[in-house]
Amino acid sequence: MNRRISKLLVVFVVLFLLSGCSALEAWEKIWDPKEPATGSIKPDPSPPEESTNTPVPQPTENEKDLTSDPLDFTDEDALKSVLEGEWVYCPPASDSPAAWITFSTDGEFHVRLKDPQDGAVLEDTGVYHLDWWETEKEEAPDMICLEFTEDSSGPISNKTSSAGDHLIRLKTLCDGEVLLGLMQLNNGDSMFSLYFSDTAPFLRRYTGWQPQEEIRKSETFCAQAWKVDYETQTVWLDDINEGFDNIGRYEALPYQAASQMDLTSLPSQVLVDGGIWLVRTDEKGQIFEMIPHVFEIDDEYDELEGFTEEEAAMLLSEVQEVQEYLEQGMTMFFDGVTEIEDEPCIMISLGRADEEIFVSEFSYAVSPTGRIYFYDASTYSWNIVDME
Repeated sequence: MNRRISKLLVVFVVLFLLSGCSALEAWEKIWDPKEPATGSIKPDPSPPEESTNTPVPQPTENEKDLTSDPLDFTDEDALKSVLEGEWVYCPPASDSPAAWITFSTDGEFHVRLKDPQDGAVLEDTGVYHLDWWETEKEEAPDMICLEFTEDSSGPISNKTSSAGDHLIRLKTLCDGEVLLGLMQLNNGDSMFSLYFSDTAPFLRRYTGWQPQEEIRKSETFCAQAWKVDYETQTVWLDDINEGFDNIGRYEALPYQAASQMDLTSLPSQVLVDGGIWLVRTDEKGQIFEMIPHVFEIDDEYDELEGFTEEEAAMLLSEVQEVQEYLEQGMTMFFDGVTEIEDEPCIMISLGRADEEIFVSEFSYAVSPTGRIYFYDASTYSWNIVDME
């Protein structure tokens, strides 16, 4: 599931693509990108055969020569070794840390969380285990299951027994940090959805590791954007193939925008957290064109063709209680598509937004036939709204 800040992505992308059909034609002509060139960082030369009595200092984590990609997990132990340490969480549409989670290799975690309601810092402990969701048992796990136990006695575990089961859906090394994009799999709440209404949280941990690949020059390729610096006109990109699978190492490299390119003109929501782009670089490796990718609605939702989010919002605004919420200062956020009673519906969340986060308070769904549903969190069901 996408983060809430990306719910308005379709609006920005549509405006961006009005410049012509060349962007769409470029996407159609994408081929399997070439493997990136080997990086300039080489393994340390072999030590001399003759040993000495002088102890050899062990490299720190920041100084490790990463001959193999540490994020290309080969087994459970490889994933655990990367997880060990403190991770930082920022809510959607915010760069301010709101939670800190420390994982140990013995299966325990400690969390500090800033309550968005009153700013109080809450602490708790729990256990975690790794599991397999999309991968096979012979491969590395792709799922992190966080759980509060009977020994957990903090304020967070008093509100929810499950800290959340999350799929590791995205990962990369970006500017010295390991980034993990998660997606909640369990029903009910997790500590991220409970406090921040976030079912697709991103965690980051600073390692100081440096990339070993080189930027791609004079090429057209697909890439995920992970970070942008408008002051230096730099964007960090990790290249992918036409099937959106990673190419080479999981590394986002810094690309400079060419003089005719202005990164501030691009939709900012897609320049972070793995937003997908078609990228063109010149002979220096500078970007002279970036085109955001538009995901098509699945075939099962073909009936939505012609029914827009704007139309759904207009229909929802006719509901009396929704009008009152909007008058109180609430905001609408589009939340994707779901199917209710065999009919595709556009989901819309109502909540409050400030400069840092959006907190969802009510969820609705609107069908192309005009039916409006309200989501009852106590029964986990959609109930039709009486319009009379």
